[in-house]
Amino acid sequence: MNHNVKRPLIAPFRPWLVCLKGAAALAFALASYSPSRAADWPQEKTSGADALVANFLNELDRQAPERPKTSLVYGVATARGLVASRGYREAAPGVPATAHTVYHVGSLAKQFTAAAVLDLIARGATLRDGTPISLDLPMSRVFSGVAHWPGLRTDLDQQPITLRTLLTMTSNLPNFTRRPPASTDPWGRIAAPDLLSEIKKLAPSGWPNTFEYSNTGYFLLAEAIEEAVLPGEAVPKSHHRYLREAIFSVAGLAETGFVGEPVPGSVAAAAIYRTKPVFDQPDWLKGSADITSSVADLARWNAALMDRKIIPADLQKEMFSDAARVTPETYYGMGWFIEHGPDMDIYSHSGLVPGFTAYNIIAAHPGTSDWISVSVLINTDVSEGIDVLARDLLRIAQE
Repeated sequence: MNHNVKRPLIAPFRPWLVCLKGAAALAFALASYSPSRAADWPQEKTSGADALVANFLNELDRQAPERPKTSLVYGVATARGLVASRGYREAAPGVPATAHTVYHVGSLAKQFTAAAVLDLIARGATLRDGTPISLDLPMSRVFSGVAHWPGLRTDLDQQPITLRTLLTMTSNLPNFTRRPPASTDPWGRIAAPDLLSEIKKLAPSGWPNTFEYSNTGYFLLAEAIEEAVLPGEAVPKSHHRYLREAIFSVAGLAETGFVGEPVPGSVAAAAIYRTKPVFDQPDWLKGSADITSSVADLARWNAALMDRKIIPADLQKEMFSDAARVTPETYYGMGWFIEHGPDMDIYSHSGLVPGFTAYNIIAAHPGTSDWISVSVLINTDVSEGIDVLARDLLRIAQE
């Protein structure tokens, strides 16, 4: 393993910045949004969306004229299903981009990992020794060799490391994709047990209960899933198997799989790299950014969450809670950024991995079943713009 490489300190894994740059684009939607009006999608809305996408793709072409043309797909969904979708250009040579084309969705995977953990809690899962799985379960009960991770708050200088703090990114454990362990090669492969061993050496640092965007926590959550036993079962399931059986199948996701493990017969977009691929080998992004999906499946996913087919109401409330303050007006729940308007809430997340960028946003009226979502997938890695595009598509949907 090469130990003399120049190590990336920040980019390319800062999707929370992408999520926060769309505040201006959101202002109009927060003031006048009506989800039910998006059920109609006339030609003028398609034309408006076409113009937005054309500007976005033309700018990508201008920035990198020597690279292949980037494809893009968007989908607009309500409780009625996918009400509008459109693909632009070829996702791979000879393969047109459609609502069913599969892209890497990057950190949108965190939504699925969070849902799986909450589902385990709802089902009464335990550790192998019978310890109940709960949001406040200390990670020192799950993993050996982490006695230096505080399990219960004993003073103001210690932050408990629990399922809850991992889910809400308040564990204070360093983000390993920002500062990779010295013994690892971010451009090479790593096995999950080896990465877990390195992460166990980390010590929490920072002010207690503060937000720090981190892939470390969601890797640990995937590992914790593999330590959980459901009632009536003898052994845990792998992270991938649990998501397939308990999450993907329940939500009706026919095109959602994992990086390196796509759904048989699915049609995949080809990656277009704007930067040298880093952290793109299994299992670097286990639990945090290892899922592939389509906008058709993301529409089903959003519907399953909002209709509480995946997790019950009390745990859904935890997922969409103001658990960690990110900015004065933005919070992080569990796998989602949260914003509040006068009469609506916005749940969103971006995904950025080598060769792909994604964005998923849901707007909902609290206390009702009225909601709308916009999902955007592209097959290149861009650090800005997709959030504004998605929110502008949301604005068009509500006009």
